[in-house]
Amino acid sequence: WLKLELSQPNRVPPRRAVAANMAGSSKLLRVSQQLVSQRSACAGFRHQGRLAATFVALPRLSGSLRPLSTQALFGVRSFSSQPKAEEKGLPAGSLDFTDSQIAFGSKSTFELFRGWLILQTCAVGWIVRHCDSLYNMSIKILRPYITHEILRHGLFNHFCAGENVKEIIPRMEHLRKYGVGGILDYAAEAKDDGEPIKAPKAEESAAGASLTARKYDYHGEKICDANALIFMDAIRAVKDATPDGFAAIKLSGLCDPQLMERMSSCLIQITHLFWKISQDPATRKDISKSPYYAIDRSFTVDRDTFKANWIKFFNVDDDDDVQKMFDKIDTDKAGVISYLQWTENIRLSGINDIAASCKNKGPMYEAALNDEELQLYFNLIDRVHRILGLAHEIGVRVMVDAEWIDIQPAIDHLVLTLQRQYNKGDQPIVFQTYQTYLKGMHQSVLRDLARSQRQGWYFGAKVVRGAYMVSEREKARTRGVESPINDTYEDTERSYHDTIESILGHNVGNKGSGIGKDSEAEVLVASHNRGSIELVIRRAEELGKDKKGIYFGQLMGMADNLTFTLSKNGYKAYKYVPYGPINEVVPYLIRRTQENSAILGSPGVQEERAMLRQELRRRIFRF
Repeated sequence: WLKLELSQPNRVPPRRAVAANMAGSSKLLRVSQQLVSQRSACAGFRHQGRLAATFVALPRLSGSLRPLSTQALFGVRSFSSQPKAEEKGLPAGSLDFTDSQIAFGSKSTFELFRGWLILQTCAVGWIVRHCDSLYNMSIKILRPYITHEILRHGLFNHFCAGENVKEIIPRMEHLRKYGVGGILDYAAEAKDDGEPIKAPKAEESAAGASLTARKYDYHGEKICDANALIFMDAIRAVKDATPDGFAAIKLSGLCDPQLMERMSSCLIQITHLFWKISQDPATRKDISKSPYYAIDRSFTVDRDTFKANWIKFFNVDDDDDVQKMFDKIDTDKAGVISYLQWTENIRLSGINDIAASCKNKGPMYEAALNDEELQLYFNLIDRVHRILGLAHEIGVRVMVDAEWIDIQPAIDHLVLTLQRQYNKGDQPIVFQTYQTYLKGMHQSVLRDLARSQRQGWYFGAKVVRGAYMVSEREKARTRGVESPINDTYEDTERSYHDTIESILGHNVGNKGSGIGKDSEAEVLVASHNRGSIELVIRRAEELGKDKKGIYFGQLMGMADNLTFTLSKNGYKAYKYVPYGPINEVVPYLIRRTQENSAILGSPGVQEERAMLRQELRRRIFRF
């Protein structure tokens, strides 16, 4: 490493060069002696290859160098030599995301080198594509313990905060010193033990609402109950380790994913039914193969149209039954029904009664949940209420992860139910995640903003671009349907920015109570794209949006130049922090690396690698 750095041009300012050379010779000699002394630490691992030697020896080396890092050689906190934003040609008042000393001031020199090495390795395509095979091979050859110890000092410690709550607290406290919060995500799977918890039959009224890499294998209700307890532990960990932070939960871990697919199918049919009873049969187009979020829901249906179309699909005893159905849904008593009213008054569990009266056993009839599925659904409702009840009680905010398209409508349905109940106070407890690479997502956000104002709850959201682009497009191709993913990156970028701008502008300047329907929306901008972050900051200033309702999030181990620059300038910045037993978290890290392979070669990551090299050279040649 030092040989590589010494081959680079000396960047010491000319006026200090002579003094630096005189003082630097002895310091370089001491560093070289320490490097040589570490050869014995690597000797015992030669038969396991150079990689093992590197990652086992370097932590010891960093410990040896740490006394020097407190002196001039590895000084961390001196910012005097860094040019100001204006001196770099940036507009006055803009943030300088290229200041490597701000970006990496919280890291030791070893952590810098480890980060550079990992990002450099992740830029090698064949390693990323085959890292799961390489991991399995290492498990067989080196055995699990040695493999995981190597990964602990590399990938795991770089991207994760620890294995348990006790280990993550120091990492979170370290981030808090720099004004950075945490979004804790327990990234391991629960073990199959213990008895399932029985749930009562209870449900909030909600229906028709409309990545991280972790996945759960379903092993029965017991594993779902165990996962619920894990999520509750994560919520308590947020309270202990990063009080202003978030807990991330994944709803597919709380029930059989196949049940969520069945729920989603049912919700899709509810949307299709609204379309059918609202349109003239002569001109009504087939939407059965259209992407779910792209279906137009902006129209209303009047009483006569509703009645005429309803009796074409369902058996009714008399006209009064249809009139009562319409009046029940028309809560505004305006003589027309909107999509929001429709979804507020058609329960998922109540679809069975509607489906039972179908004249033909078509998609609507087939989508209805059977009695066994309804009980599993009620169990799921019970789990999420126990989790969010705890979060509400101790004041911890929860972000519900978005997942693959086949189960996303069910997730939306559940999150809206939770937001109606738990976002009534002076802050949102439940945050929905919107994937803007899906066609029609901006319109979905606008509907949910209208729901929050109509129903009187506090809107909270995380906005991401999305991570399942390749797999979702392939699924659509094999099924012979239109892809739910935007056709171009520019379409996704436009949707991403339009969605954030709509959330930023929600209730801005409202002179009401400031809570519930009068509250401004809160949004976490999850992005490693510097241009998007700069746009959000600029637009928020133009709108007069308070900083306190805007959050920025990046993955731990990446985009430190964004996170720490934002926090230093008074913005609420967060790291998405996975934790859990290393043997269970490594598969998650591998999946995340593969699914984010596109951004690992992006200009932003290339810039980050360059900044890491720059900061390493600055610390090495600081004499």
